[in-house]
Amino acid sequence: MKNLAKFLLFVLVVSVGISLLYDYRLKHGKLELLPRRTSEKYTFASEPAINPKETASLEALNQERRALVKSVIPSVVAVKTSKKIGIRRQYGLGPFEFFFGSPGGQFNGQPDQALVQNSLGSGVVVTNEGHIITNNHVVDQVDEIEVQLSDGRTKKARLVGADPQLDLAVLKIDDPGVKPLKLADSDTVQPGDFVLAIGNPFALQETVTDGIISWKGRPDSTDVRGDLLQTNAAINPGNSGGPLINLRGEVIGINTAIASTTGGSQGVGFAIPSNTVRTALESLLKHGRIIRRYLGIQTRAVRPGQSAGDGDGVVVEEVVPGSPARSQLSRIC
Repeated sequence: MKNLAKFLLFVLVVSVGISLLYDYRLKHGKLELLPRRTSEKYTFASEPAINPKETASLEALNQERRALVKSVIPSVVAVKTSKKIGIRRQYGLGPFEFFFGSPGGQFNGQPDQALVQNSLGSGVVVTNEGHIITNNHVVDQVDEIEVQLSDGRTKKARLVGADPQLDLAVLKIDDPGVKPLKLADSDTVQPGDFVLAIGNPFALQETVTDGIISWKGRPDSTDVRGDLLQTNAAINPGNSGGPLINLRGEVIGINTAIASTTGGSQGVGFAIPSNTVRTALESLLKHGRIIRRYLGIQTRAVRPGQSAGDGDGVVVEEVVPGSPARSQLSRIC
């Protein structure tokens, strides 16, 4: 009890001392108080920098672009996938686990824990029945696929079919209210055409970027990019499977790849042409796989002095039995 009384007395003495010191410094001008703040006068600009009549065409373009984006956004979805990955414990095994293995798994190299890996991509609705086009690499070897619509609803998606070579996949959701976009004729697309890329880059759903068709087709290319549409519209991770849109709100391509030294957009993106998409879609829906055209012949280059004509050519060494070439040859003969 005495200790408590001494403590309270000490606190009282210190408080009185601080108060007296504050009064002394205040009276002798040695304590500086912050000046009282006063409101600042401000006036905002009341007129634009330029007369709107002088930029009427740009404002009309603005309105038209808004209408275009508003009309196509409901057809673009975010594709969300999950995959369970088995992992193995490396440390902290108790004596029971050491001899008999951990619960739910085995010790000898078998996974005893599961890690869920989530990925994001994009897609676009292309049929009234709810078929969605995306990239194969977005949904390849995953356990579960969901799509998020523009109104926030999430739907389970079924994988109808896929083709790694084209990097295309077809999903299906059950929703009678879906709004499909038309697949355009990509053969009519020319460099310089205005385009929009819409998708889910970095999980930022409904992101719109614009640009032009930078190049169309590279017949001398030795890789798959020779068959793709090139665009400078910004395409980033997560845009995969999203549509490339023309001025009529039609799909002219499915965004699939970028050329980048950083992993992000550098203005060189590639899209699968819509005509290729249409052919693949119809083949997958009708046959469950993509049926590719082929001749069925084996050839070799013409050796110098072997050709009787003026032009270059090849020598047909073999016609594969049962192939289209054999069928055509039988008709001629």
